[in-house]
Amino acid sequence: MTRVAAIAALLGATAVEPRVSVQPPSPPASLGRAAIAGRVTDSFGDPAVNVIVTVESLGENGATRGAGLAETDDRGEYRIGRLPAGRYVVSVFRMDSFVNNPIGPREPQRTYYPGARSAADAETIALDTSDVRDDVDVAVEPPALLLPPVAAIRQQQLAAGRVSLPPGAAIVRGRVVTTAGSAVPRAQVRLLPADITQTRAAAADADGRFEFRDVAPGALRLIAGKPGYESVGAAPAIEVKPEETRDGVELRLVRWSTMSGIVTGDRGEPVAGARVQLLRLGYDGGRRRLLPTGFPRQTNDLGRYRLYPVAPGQYVVSAALAGFAPAESDGYAPSYYPGAAQPASAQFVSVAASQNVDGIDIQLARAHLARVAGKVLSPDGDPVRPAALALNTSVRSASAVSLSMGASVANDGSFEFRNVPPGQYVIRTDRGRSQPWIEGEFGTLPVVVEAADVTNLVVPTSSGSSVTGRITFLGHDNTKVPAASALELRPLVVDVDAAPNSVATAKIHDDWTFEMSGLNGARRLTLTRVPPGWSLQEIRVRGIDVADRALPFGRREQSLAGVEVILRDRVSELSGAVVDADARPQAGAAVIVFASDRARWYPGTRYMQRTAAAADGAFTIAGLPFGNYYVAAVAAAKVPADGDDWQDPAFLETLIPRAASVTVAEGDKQIVRLTASP
Repeated sequence: MTRVAAIAALLGATAVEPRVSVQPPSPPASLGRAAIAGRVTDSFGDPAVNVIVTVESLGENGATRGAGLAETDDRGEYRIGRLPAGRYVVSVFRMDSFVNNPIGPREPQRTYYPGARSAADAETIALDTSDVRDDVDVAVEPPALLLPPVAAIRQQQLAAGRVSLPPGAAIVRGRVVTTAGSAVPRAQVRLLPADITQTRAAAADADGRFEFRDVAPGALRLIAGKPGYESVGAAPAIEVKPEETRDGVELRLVRWSTMSGIVTGDRGEPVAGARVQLLRLGYDGGRRRLLPTGFPRQTNDLGRYRLYPVAPGQYVVSAALAGFAPAESDGYAPSYYPGAAQPASAQFVSVAASQNVDGIDIQLARAHLARVAGKVLSPDGDPVRPAALALNTSVRSASAVSLSMGASVANDGSFEFRNVPPGQYVIRTDRGRSQPWIEGEFGTLPVVVEAADVTNLVVPTSSGSSVTGRITFLGHDNTKVPAASALELRPLVVDVDAAPNSVATAKIHDDWTFEMSGLNGARRLTLTRVPPGWSLQEIRVRGIDVADRALPFGRREQSLAGVEVILRDRVSELSGAVVDADARPQAGAAVIVFASDRARWYPGTRYMQRTAAAADGAFTIAGLPFGNYYVAAVAAAKVPADGDDWQDPAFLETLIPRAASVTVAEGDKQIVRLTASP
């Protein structure tokens, strides 16, 4: 659910949750052509970003009713259109009024246009059929300086004289600037020492300067931030001596990059409510495909959209209509800039740091869309309403984009997906779970959509298989057995189409027996958290080591009992240093170790690890299983930064020519000296 849709649900306002594709817009007669627009700023005149703006219609008796909802962009601007003639009041509130509310969501503190605290004192805006009020500007207070509760309490005690100043209290001063050296006024700065109770926050002045007094000496970090900017590099670490005045600390921020444009239909008409999303090439589920990235945004009544913040890179830009529409045979499918029906025909858009890329206009493409309908059955064969139901692009599909669609679902378990483009899909349904070690009833059904509707489908759910067993420790000192919380055993998914999104975590009892149930689809039993000083030796089922093997689950007879998870206190260790061609330490360089056997390059493999070199270039990787490996060092900037992209086989292949080769044995400790590739 999008942020605006979530807020709308809480407030009872009008909003539509986005779906992947629907028909061209045919606004109901109740929607008009009037609009309200403006800008929200703080008391200093800076843009108030991601502030929620609500428009409420006024009835004859003075009662209000939600009529529209929007979120301010990086410039503080908003627009709410398609309003019928009438009288309205406008209010704004910050998103963090929900986030910071300790007792749960409730009516937030609003500011009504032009600056009132209640609807009764707000200025009424009267609109005729086609009126546009674009000067409805509101000022709000700047965001509060937030501290961890323990730090806030300590600051209050310090101000009241109930606690004393730290011995040798120091002063830290500095300035927040852009990468070009200009000041960032009123940026928020946080001082982060090792002791969380000593955390501090301050606002920079109009020249970007800040000061912290009464600072406890020692190591600390400084972080700066401001809406519309992001920090450059890691937070600088400094060492403050007793009674020192540290001056000249410089914190750098870079302005957000943005992208904007207009979404139109095939006749050139602006399309309101289209969901615009950036896609990037990434590694997911064992293959490269276009993956959603950043925050999706919806077009306003003029068809305009604005994406922010956008990380520098290359993107495919997609647009799809939001909400459900009448199920007609032809409509608008998800489309890709500048107007392609298939992502293979899309143009990539490049975005540089601090760049505003405008004019990325998308024309929606028509396609034959189908209806997919059926019913969900319980394991006993009875109709049942699922907790979750989705139509997802199959991992076996040749499509470069993964789509996910929601359905309308009735209490008897009948469902309907509307406006489905041609493709290879899988319907996945989940009844929900009660415990972390129980995945619950789950069902899946592959579906191929072509020209005709696909109906009368039956999606059966299964209670799944169970796994029980015991964890055994083989060590020289049996008194050093770790705590159960130091281990995590999970059945990692091998076939994404056949398993739920949420994977169980085994319940480990005090006697080191464990259990998990409700498993469906092929899985690998994996220790995803191993205690220090221990390594996995085997996972045995009926005397056979099944560690790293794909095991089938789903039926009751596929359940496993008596599984033995065996750990030893003999841990392999690979260490060394990373230098450049001139033998200088390469701090932060990525060190990647991966098996020479390509069959072990699967998602979640324990035959692949990554770490970063320390300030002196040193690195250590522990716990690799027995086998032959490649070890490569790469400049951090050259390693894919998103998720598991560094595990992409295509990327790993590029490392092999410059990698070192090592053989790791149980308990073996080796030292490798690496030269980072440029």
